[in-house]
Amino acid sequence: MPFRESEFSPYRGKGTSTIEGQAFLKTRSGDVKYGAGNAVQMVPVTTYTTEILTSLLSGKTLTPPPDPRYYAYRRETVADGSGNFEFRDVPAGSYYLSCAIVWEVPSGYGAMRSGGTAVGKVTVAHGERAKVVVTR
Repeated sequence: MPFRESEFSPYRGKGTSTIEGQAFLKTRSGDVKYGAGNAVQMVPVTTYTTEILTSLLSGKTLTPPPDPRYYAYRRETVADGSGNFEFRDVPAGSYYLSCAIVWEVPSGYGAMRSGGTAVGKVTVAHGERAKVVVTR
């Protein structure tokens, strides 16, 4: 999928909106693992970012790597101890959010890593404060 600057241009610069949320995953036993201290990434919803997200969630390696212009539109923050996060001064529009959440579980061979990527999608209007749950 080619990078189309025209799809990204509405997301350039500062906006008047705020997006807040919480990132977490549930274990098979129902325990909640929060994205505490983990990076939460946010990108505009475009055909380009939809293809990237779909590829990453299916375990595919991005070949070739994303267009360097993509990174100018990716925002990142860190979740607090309860997985809460906030993005301020966001242009109005639709966004994908993601947070890698990994923990260790005991096994017969020592500790094994478990977890995955929590994802969410949100639309925010000018001057609005939108809330989103980033999970699976």
